[in-house]
Amino acid sequence: MPIRLSRNAALVHFASSDKLQLEGRLTRGNDERAVVLCHPHPLHGGSMLTPVIMTVEQVFQEAGYTTLAFNFRGVGGSDGTYGEGLAEVADVTGALTYLETVLGDSAKRFTVAGYSFGSFVGAMTAATDRRVRCYLGVAPPLNHYDYGFLRQAICRTALIGASRDELCEPSRFEALYLSLPATPWVRVLDADHLFTKTLDDLAQACRDAIAWVNTPA
Repeated sequence: MPIRLSRNAALVHFASSDKLQLEGRLTRGNDERAVVLCHPHPLHGGSMLTPVIMTVEQVFQEAGYTTLAFNFRGVGGSDGTYGEGLAEVADVTGALTYLETVLGDSAKRFTVAGYSFGSFVGAMTAATDRRVRCYLGVAPPLNHYDYGFLRQAICRTALIGASRDELCEPSRFEALYLSLPATPWVRVLDADHLFTKTLDDLAQACRDAIAWVNTPA
C-alpha cells in the first residue's frame, strides 16, 4: 500500500510533561477521536517517518481520526536525549495534553498506538493515564521488555503480532494477551518485525482493530 498521508498535515511543536520541546505531525480529523502514534527505538533509526508508523497513521486518518505522530526526545527536531523508555512516557503524556488543548471539549476518545519500542512506551502510558480509552500495540518486542503492567490498563486493547518477529517469540506474545483481564483484539500476521513487504496486511489489520475498538462494548 503506497503511503499517502493527508495534505492537511502540519508540523507542530509541543511540550512533554517534563517541559522538553517535541516536534510532531498533526492532521485534523474528527475532533472527538484522536490518536497519538509512537515510533520505534530512537537508537535504531526510529522516528515519526518510520514506514510502519506512517502506515498505521494513514489508516487512522482514513477512519476519520485526528492523528498526532511525533518524534520522541532526542529524535529529529525534538529536544532532549534518549530516556530508556521510562522518560519517553512524559513525551506521550505531553502529546495527549497537546491534543486536549487543540481539540478542546470535543475530545472524548484518545487512542495511543505504538510500534515496537513505541508500543512499550505507549502501553506504559495506557496503563497509567486514564485519558487513554484505547491502546493499539504493533509488534511488541517482548524478548526485551516486560509488559506485565498492561494488566493494569482499563482501556480497550488491540495487539498485532508478527509470526516471524525476531524480537518477540510467539509464546511470549500469546502469554501476554492471555494474561490480560479483559479480552483484547488480537491478530498475528505472517511477517517479520519490520513488516517487510507486508504493509498492506498490516494496514488491513489496523482497519479491523479500529472497527473493533469503535464497536460499542
